[in-house]
Amino acid sequence: MGVIGGKVNSVRYEEIHEWGEERWESDVTGVAVDSRDRVYALRRGKDAVTILDPNGKILDRWGHECFSNRPHHISIGPDDKIYIADDGGHRLYVFDLDGRLLHTIGDGMASQTGYAEDGSPSADIPLEQVRGGAPFNRPTKVVLSPDGKLFASDGYRNCRVHRFSSDGALERSWGAFGADLGCFVIPHSVAIDSAGRVLVCDRENDRIQLFSQDSELLEAWDDVQRPTDVAMDQSGQLFVTELPRGPKDLKSWRLGPATEELPGRLTIRSKDGAISAHLSFPEFEFHAPHAVAVDSVGAIYVAEVPDSFAKYTGKTPRPQRCLRKFALRG
Repeated sequence: MGVIGGKVNSVRYEEIHEWGEERWESDVTGVAVDSRDRVYALRRGKDAVTILDPNGKILDRWGHECFSNRPHHISIGPDDKIYIADDGGHRLYVFDLDGRLLHTIGDGMASQTGYAEDGSPSADIPLEQVRGGAPFNRPTKVVLSPDGKLFASDGYRNCRVHRFSSDGALERSWGAFGADLGCFVIPHSVAIDSAGRVLVCDRENDRIQLFSQDSELLEAWDDVQRPTDVAMDQSGQLFVTELPRGPKDLKSWRLGPATEELPGRLTIRSKDGAISAHLSFPEFEFHAPHAVAVDSVGAIYVAEVPDSFAKYTGKTPRPQRCLRKFALRG
């Protein structure tokens, strides 16, 4: 059992141990929940999407020939369609809940951003060479707003957010490389909050920036550590997955190199971004939290990528369960 926040918050969660019909021992890059609280886990390789009921029973698996070897994040819109950003394929995909491909956005060619794309996440080219470009150069997530607009974070080798119409026509792009407000260094995820604001996980600037849907910067939350994803419950409360940062990891462009090892975490925040709690457990730590989803009863699903994180950082892999469920304790 984990206690959230102690003196800050008396809400308690417990892990549903061994949830799901497999051990989830390899990277899970994304997780989402549909209107019936079915869970969609995204992985790389064959049958990239696994669908489970709330009790963890596997209902279906499917993949698609359109995927590269790096599908990155998954979301499910208010229309109950599935949205997947494929960073290796430089495309966005829209599926129905049965896995039928409905729409593709992007031509599959890396856009010109000053980065010589070679398909590798560890290519030896400085991030400083990246400049804002057209869609896409390794996009990271796409979400649907309640009024039918698509917003995409783009991404690993771009530094922009794009807004599309419901039929995939590009309407607006914003962002540039750097630590100044309105700029990004690896915009890793995007979300639309209950007020209609666009939240961007500006990962290597250790912050979340909030914009209007017309790209006006509204505010920035700076008490964040390498944010990788954000989800909201029905009350508008926010859940943010945050990667570890250490002296040997990428520096924060806003804060500089880390001077000590900072563990991965999941923070729970109010609508205004204030931290109300940290989700922590004595029996394990979050090694590489990458995605988060919340269902209609407040259960939290956290996906991790420890294999990829170890490969990227040169650290020793630490085997662990890569998809966990946490439930509010009665």
